[in-house]
Amino acid sequence: MNDNQERLLRDIISDTEKVADMPVKDIFIGRYLISLTSAHTGLCARVTRDGKRSGDESLLSGRSAMEIAGMLIDPLPEVTDAISFAMAATNSLLPIPENTIHLRAQEIILRHGRGKNVAVIGHFPFVDRVGSEVRNLWVFENHPRPGDLPAEAAEALLPQADVVAITATTLINGTCAGLLRHIPRESFTIMLGPSTPFAPCLFDWGIDALAGSRVKDNSLLTSSMIKGVPRRQLEGIEPLVWIPER
Repeated sequence: MNDNQERLLRDIISDTEKVADMPVKDIFIGRYLISLTSAHTGLCARVTRDGKRSGDESLLSGRSAMEIAGMLIDPLPEVTDAISFAMAATNSLLPIPENTIHLRAQEIILRHGRGKNVAVIGHFPFVDRVGSEVRNLWVFENHPRPGDLPAEAAEALLPQADVVAITATTLINGTCAGLLRHIPRESFTIMLGPSTPFAPCLFDWGIDALAGSRVKDNSLLTSSMIKGVPRRQLEGIEPLVWIPER
């Protein structure tokens, strides 16, 4: 982990430490996601991406949500998805801001990016729709699909982007701080995905909007996770966008 990435994660932990620690009530590992319930239920994508179930939750028995969140910086080597558990715990503690709006990230992207250069870090289902309404659409992926660009191409093109959508998985794969360094301050930048923490410090890092989610029905969510449905088809959650007042 480079110094800037560690500083970013420490800032997120500092935001989390401002709220009361809570015992962990439940942990569930799905094919692609982890859910952890303390103050409420937090989600995070699994960094392993292999879809295999594991018994890692047993290694976290007896730890509070804040203790697990601390693994953002100091992950247990024996826990395969340690940093994903840590971000899920972080999301279970950070409060949902009162001024969030019920909206999907793609609507915000189109609102700011129609007719402009849009960069998307991480392949999302909405890219086909967005592509027809913007001047240029660049999709960067560690595992490129047809039409995507390799992740290493981002450094050259991000400075030309008017709108940047960055997946929250960059927080857990170690690339977020490095990518933010190449985004112009005047660009509109949105972090999105179920792993997105509602951490105020992220606005100080140049992010303008946070598009995360709130779990409304744990049983529906767990059922969806067991089925291994794509994230866009998850039940029991609602998409929320937080754009702070400036």
